[in-house]
Amino acid sequence: MRNRFRVGVVALGVVAVGLASLLFADGTLLGTISGHVLEQSGGGIPGAKVEVISAEKGFRRTQTADSTGSFTFPLLQPGPYTVRASLSGFQTVEMTNNIVAADRTTAIDITMRLATAAEELTVIGEVPLVDKTNTSATTTVRSTLAQKLAIGRNYQSLISNASGVTNNSDGNPNVHGALNSNNQYLIDGVDTTDVTTGTFGQNFNYEAIEEVVVSTAGISAEYGRAQGAIVNVITKSGTNDFSGSAKTIVTNDKWNEDNKGINPITGDRWNRQKLDKDVWRFALTFGGPFWKDHLWFFGAYEWADVPSPFMTTARSVEHPTGTGETYQQVTDVKLWDAKITFQATPSHLFSAAANSDPITGFVRDYWELAAGLPSAEREALTLQNQNDCGGLCVWQARWSGVFGSHLSGEALYAEQDGDIFVSPFEGRGSPYFSFTDELYYNGATFDGFVERPRKQANLALNLYTQLFGNSHNFKAGTDYQDLESVASLAHPNNESFFVTGYDPVARQPILSRGDFHLVFTEPRTSVSTGRILGVYVLDKFETGKNLFFNFGFRLDNQQSESDIGNTVIDSTTVSPRVTGVYDVFGNGKTLFSVAFGSYYQFLIQDITDSVYAGVSQIANYDLYEWNGTQFDLVDQVRMGGNLQPVNKDLKPSHLDEINVSVQQQLGNTMAIGLRGIYRKWNDLVDDRKTLAADGTVIRTPRNFSEDELARYYKGFELTFDKRLSRNWQASINYTLSRSEGNQASSYSSQIFDFAGLDCVVTEIGAIPCSTALDNNLYGYLPYDRTHIFQAFTAFVFPLRWVSITAAPSFLWQSGLPYQPQRAVANSRLGVVGTYLFEKRGSHRLPNAYQLDFALEAVFKPWGPIELGVKGEVFNVTNQQQIVSTAGLRLTPDANFGMPTSLGDFQAPRSYRFTGLVRF
Repeated sequence: MRNRFRVGVVALGVVAVGLASLLFADGTLLGTISGHVLEQSGGGIPGAKVEVISAEKGFRRTQTADSTGSFTFPLLQPGPYTVRASLSGFQTVEMTNNIVAADRTTAIDITMRLATAAEELTVIGEVPLVDKTNTSATTTVRSTLAQKLAIGRNYQSLISNASGVTNNSDGNPNVHGALNSNNQYLIDGVDTTDVTTGTFGQNFNYEAIEEVVVSTAGISAEYGRAQGAIVNVITKSGTNDFSGSAKTIVTNDKWNEDNKGINPITGDRWNRQKLDKDVWRFALTFGGPFWKDHLWFFGAYEWADVPSPFMTTARSVEHPTGTGETYQQVTDVKLWDAKITFQATPSHLFSAAANSDPITGFVRDYWELAAGLPSAEREALTLQNQNDCGGLCVWQARWSGVFGSHLSGEALYAEQDGDIFVSPFEGRGSPYFSFTDELYYNGATFDGFVERPRKQANLALNLYTQLFGNSHNFKAGTDYQDLESVASLAHPNNESFFVTGYDPVARQPILSRGDFHLVFTEPRTSVSTGRILGVYVLDKFETGKNLFFNFGFRLDNQQSESDIGNTVIDSTTVSPRVTGVYDVFGNGKTLFSVAFGSYYQFLIQDITDSVYAGVSQIANYDLYEWNGTQFDLVDQVRMGGNLQPVNKDLKPSHLDEINVSVQQQLGNTMAIGLRGIYRKWNDLVDDRKTLAADGTVIRTPRNFSEDELARYYKGFELTFDKRLSRNWQASINYTLSRSEGNQASSYSSQIFDFAGLDCVVTEIGAIPCSTALDNNLYGYLPYDRTHIFQAFTAFVFPLRWVSITAAPSFLWQSGLPYQPQRAVANSRLGVVGTYLFEKRGSHRLPNAYQLDFALEAVFKPWGPIELGVKGEVFNVTNQQQIVSTAGLRLTPDANFGMPTSLGDFQAPRSYRFTGLVRF
C-alpha cells in the first residue's frame, strides 16, 4: 500500500479546497394583505376606504378599493394587523389580529351591510395557514414553538421540522433526494450559502430568530440556484414596547447516561470518559423603540466556552500501534446580532442589520477526513478557528416601498467576510505517515488560512393591476453576487514523510528502502473569483373566483475565473416555473394545486479551486526516495489545474419537478396537507479522470446524459400544522419516499474514471478499473429513508401563579442504506475508489426513534417581568440504535455491518437546564 500516499496527497488537495469553503439571494422578509370589500349579495363595493394598522409598530396605511372592490397592501412587516373598512351609508367593519407572515398573502374578504346609523362591527381576523398565492411545500417554524422544544440551539436543527428532510449531524440535510450541498441558506434575505461546497456558511444567534421558513418543492421563480431547500431565517425586530430576555443554560456530561455495549470488533466497552464540569452558556436580548411608531432596535448576544467530551486518537484492530491519546477541544463561542428598523413613512421601510459568529478552538482530525488515514497522536491533529473576522462578519441594508396602490419595490445590499485559520494543535513538527499501521504522526494536516469575502445586491419590483377583468401581480427582480475564494494552506514545515514506521516515544521514523519524502513547492496564496447574476419575471393572477396561476421563469448566469485568470465557468440557464391552483369553494380554505418547475444547481466554486487552480495548495512537490542512507530526488510532481483542459460547455445540472397537493385549512389555526412529488435530474456533472503518460491525473468535468448518470426522487407527504391557540401548537408530518440512482456527488464521483487501466480488488483480483468502479452503483442513494415521521408539539397549562409548558417531540425513521465494498487500487495511483459487491443500498440500518421532552415553568412575580426555569431531556428512553454508516464496517468479512465508533450510535440520554428572565 505504499502507493497509497499518492491518493493521500490528491485527497489532501481536495480537502484543502474543501476546508477553504467552510466559510460562507433573493427572498422577501415581508408579507401581504389583500382581499375584497363586498356587499351582502357578494358584489364588490368600489370606493370603500380600507386601512391596515400595525398592532406592534403603530403605523397605518390607507387605500381605496378599486372598481371591483379589491385592495392590496404589499410589503408589510410580519406580525398582527387590524384591517378597517368604511364607506358612508355602510356599516364600518374592523377585523383584528390578521396575521402577516413572510412571503405569504393573508386573504381577507370584508362584507359590509347598509346601515341607517353609524355603527361598527368587530370580528376576528385571518391567519394564512394555506395561501393560494404560494402553495409551495413550506414549513414555518416560529419562535413560539422553537423556544419551547428540546432541540439544538441553531437554525440548522429547525430545518429538520420540515417534511421530506433527511437530517444529517453536520446540519446540512438532504431534501427531496437532493444532495446536502444543494440547499440555499438565507438570513434576512442575505444568501449565506457556502459558494465552494454549497453547504451552510454561517451560524446565527438562536435568540434572535423570529421564524425559520423552509421551502422544499413547488418553489416560485424568485428563488434559484438550488435543488434542495430554500431556508429563510427571519430575525426579530424591535416594536413599540421595550422587551428583553436573559438566559443561563447549563449542561454537564456527568449528568448524562453512559454509552452502552461493547465494540464487536475490538471487544472494548463503548463507555466514555465523562467530563464532570458545568458548562455555562449565556444569552441576552433587548429591543424597543428609539422613536415610537417610526424607529425600532433589536440586539442579541450569546457567549460560551464549550468543552467537548474526551476524544481519542486512532487505535483499533487495524491500527494496534496507535497511541490512543486522549484530547479535548474547548470552543469559544460568541454570537451577536443587531438590527435597526425605520418606518420613514407608512409606505417606505428601511432596515440595517449586522451579525457575527466567531467560534474558535475546534480540534479536527483532517488526516482522517482526507483519505481515511487517521491521526495516531495529538501532534497530528489540527486546530481550527472559524469566522474570526474582526468582529463583523455580515452587514446589510434594505429598503422596501409602496408607490400608490399599483407599484412597490424592494432593494438589498449586503457584504460578508469570513475566514478559517488552521494550525497545529500541538507542536509544529513535520507529518509522518506510517505504512505499518496506516496512521499519521508528529505533524498536523494544515497550517494557513482561507477567506470567503462576498458582496451581493438584490432589486425587485411589483406591479398590481387589473387586466382583462383579472387581478394581476407582475413581479420582476434581479440579484447579483461578487465573490472571492482565497486559500493559503501548507503542511507544517512544508513537507511530509511516508515511512515504514514511526516511534512516538523516541520521536523517530523507522526507515527502509522505498520510503518517501515530499518537499512541497513554496506555498502561495490562491485567489479565484466568481460572479452570479440572476433575473426573474413572473405573473400571479386570478381567473374568476376559483382559479389562480403563477407563471414565471428565471435566467441565471454564472462566471468563474481561476487563480491565474482563466475563465473556467461561463454558463447561462433558463428555468421555467408554473403553478395552477383551484380554490375548490372560492374561500381560500380548500386548495388543489399542480406545479411544474425546472431547477438548476449552482456550479460550486470548488470546481474552479480544485480542478483548475494554477496556484495549487499542497499538490506540487519534489519526491525523494530513501536509498538506505539518504533521500534521493526521483521525481517532480506538478498537479496544477492550469494543465487541465477547460470545458467551456460545462453547465449546471437541472432537475424537473412535478408536485401535486391538496391543502385544507381547519378553522383559523389549523391546516392539513397531502402532497405528491416526483423529481428527475438531468445533465448531472461529473469529472472523468484519466492518467497521462507522465503520471499526471487529468480531470475533465462535464455533463452526462441520464443513460450514464441518474438520480430520481418520488415521495408522498402528509402534514398537519397548528398555530398557538387554546394553549397548544404543533407541527407534524410523515414522508414516504425513495431516492435512487448511481451518482450522489457534487461533481466528482468514481464513475468513468481511469478507463484503460487495470485495478485490483481483494477477493476479485485484477480487473479493468472501469469495470470495478462502475459495479453495482445503481440503487438506493446513501441518504435514502423510506419512512420519516416527526411531531413537534407544545402544550401550555396556565395556573393561577405559574404557567407550565410541556413540549414533547418525536422522530421515527427508516435506517440508512449500505452495502459490502472494498477499496479499488491501481499500481500507479493507489486507492482510486470502492468496489460494491452487492447492489447499492442492499442492506439497511435498523429503524430508529427518539423522544425528546422539555418542561418550562414561568412565573410573573410583578408587572411584565417573567421568571422561568426550563428542563430538557434528549433521548428520553435512552435509545442507542445505530443511526450512521460513517464508521460502519463495510468490508465483506465476518465483521461486515458492525459499528466501529461511538459516532455510529444515537447519543445517550442527556440533560440541559435553563434559567430565564424576560419582559
